[in-house]
Amino acid sequence: MNILLAYNDTDVSNRALERAVQLAKLYEAKLVVTSVTPVAVGTAPDMTPGPELRKAEERVRELGVEAQLVEAIGDIASALVEAAEEHDAGLIVIGTREPSQVERMLGHSVSEQVQRMAHCDVLIVH
Repeated sequence: MNILLAYNDTDVSNRALERAVQLAKLYEAKLVVTSVTPVAVGTAPDMTPGPELRKAEERVRELGVEAQLVEAIGDIASALVEAAEEHDAGLIVIGTREPSQVERMLGHSVSEQVQRMAHCDVLIVH
């Protein structure tokens, strides 16, 4: 099984990283760590792993697991689901924070969007 971790170097993302590493060890799964960059019109995307992913890679190694780093671009939820499909992930691990009342009303929770769009299981880490 492959596990895709959505990472953005926040507290909840770091908790999700630790949970993804635990699961990767438990199930002897391949861990794919991805970070999404929004599309910038008129610029060519840089697909080399940036500082967020390098930090995630360092932490994952400290916890005893190797990970593949994948930069993604575009709408965050769509890019995560696409990355999961491209890497044949059976599980997406994503952190979430308490959304504001406005975010709740507008449905702007990335984790909820990923949950609705994904064709695999999604673990939302609080």
